Amino acid sequence: MESIRRKKKKLGDILIDDGELQEGDKLPNQTKFASDLGVSRPSLREALHTLTLMGVIEQKPGAGTILKSANIELWNEQPPPPMISDTRATLELLEARREIEMVMARSAVERITDNELKNMAEAIENMKQALDEDDKAKFQKEDLSFHYQIANASHNRYIIHMFVTIRSLMDQFMIETFNILPGLKHDSLKYHIAIYEAMKTGNKTKVVSYVKNHILDIENNLKRYYSAKK
Repeated sequence: MESIRRKKKKLGDILIDDGELQEGDKLPNQTKFASDLGVSRPSLREALHTLTLMGVIEQKPGAGTILKSANIELWNEQPPPPMISDTRATLELLEARREIEMVMARSAVERITDNELKNMAEAIENMKQALDEDDKAKFQKEDLSFHYQIANASHNRYIIHMFVTIRSLMDQFMIETFNILPGLKHDSLKYHIAIYEAMKTGNKTKVVSYVKNHILDIENNLKRYYSAKK
């Protein structure tokens, strides 16, 4: 994600600071745009996807990519992500994630669409397959996809922005966490299934409770890990 943050900043320099585009303008063709930035097209698409979630741009089929917000604050560099060895930063970040995802889930349960529920179910099935295949990278990807679906279901750009910021800081940390605490993958899947089932029935109390306990479970496992290392 560090490379994506650099690309976002570079995009901001070119489009915002240089005044080449104004809100409502169409972004350049992706082939030319990637060449101007000196990045590959897959890397550019990944950065554009993140910016779409943040509400900076909008990708319209047949119309291209439109700049929705020239607010430079959305392009700012994020604080450096913590490593698993940084106890204080890790637990602070998990605390922030817990509070943001509880708000996110509360909004999502009221607004989620059938398609978003379908995407959540697909992510769960893919997580099961990744566990069976012991594919850590795939599991991490589908775990993130599941939470993105909840964020999208909030249908609130600012909540999505906060979630994207938090998760972008947690990517490497989550990879490390699954490596040192492999049992968390199984626990994560169980919580995801419970969240999905409660989301399907529209039970806000259960959804928020499962999200809270999911993150608390990670926090408590890490606290035990840190205590054992002392």
